[in-house]
Amino acid sequence: MKLQIMLFGAISLLSGCAAVPNVVAPPSISVQDVSLQSLSLTQGTALVALQVTNPNAFPLPLEGIQYNLRLNGTQVASGDQRQSMYLQPNQPTAVQIPVQLELATIMRLAPVLWQSRSAQYQLDGAVRLPFISIPFQRQGGVGVN
Repeated sequence: MKLQIMLFGAISLLSGCAAVPNVVAPPSISVQDVSLQSLSLTQGTALVALQVTNPNAFPLPLEGIQYNLRLNGTQVASGDQRQSMYLQPNQPTAVQIPVQLELATIMRLAPVLWQSRSAQYQLDGAVRLPFISIPFQRQGGVGVN
């Protein structure tokens, strides 16, 4: 009898966890800015400014953001930014992601970026909450000065 109760409790708990993604609406994410912060002989650091908006009626605890960044179709960075904060309901929150860029990749892209004065970006990844990760994908263009 105890085994049946424990088994029923475990199944109920697992089915409840499986329903969480249907209850939580995914945050909307937009890229606000991409800027080069530093440059050395071997690498550079860019800062990607995101605006993350929680569409839910309750705060969401953000644990971090996993990301992949491509410029003009070339993978330039990927990482896992750990950042603990609460996303307040129906409010935009600024999230800054420092991105390490390899100089060799930047040099391969430089002629095209210089000539076109713009770059197409694709940013994908997942917003990590305590029990689930919510995937996102954004693309667009940025000017190059």
